[in-house]
Amino acid sequence: MGQLSDYGVPTVLRGAVEVQGDVYALYLIEHRDVESWSLGFMESGDPNEQSTEHGMDTYCLGAGSDSHSYWYGGIVECEISASKQPTLPKMPPSDTSELRLVLTQQTAGQLGLPTQVTFTLCLTLRQLLMVKRGLTRVLTSGRPGDTPRLL
Repeated sequence: MGQLSDYGVPTVLRGAVEVQGDVYALYLIEHRDVESWSLGFMESGDPNEQSTEHGMDTYCLGAGSDSHSYWYGGIVECEISASKQPTLPKMPPSDTSELRLVLTQQTAGQLGLPTQVTFTLCLTLRQLLMVKRGLTRVLTSGRPGDTPRLL
């Protein structure tokens, strides 16, 4: 497993945005810059024969800067750790959590990520709750067999 910097991927994500269009999407962003690196999770739409035939009847994961790479399914595990609270004498307490993903080899290759990736999340409590709710919504949409083991 290489370092995220070896892949040109940030280690810290500092924002979260949800979008409700035809389908729900959740984006974790490096920073507020429009060309910022982001990790996107899109809910599965209503499946039809064509989407099922092409394996597009499940959630979608995207990663990258202005032009994302996308892949359908392929998250084996998804886990958000509890907030890290440093021990004294480090003050003030940290408000960071970690998002850990385990991806299939095919998904990792398509997205240009390692198969095991951990991001530090510097989010407000409100954003963190939105991310937990959004990940559960997205990653349980579509084919039941594609739902990650940990969620």
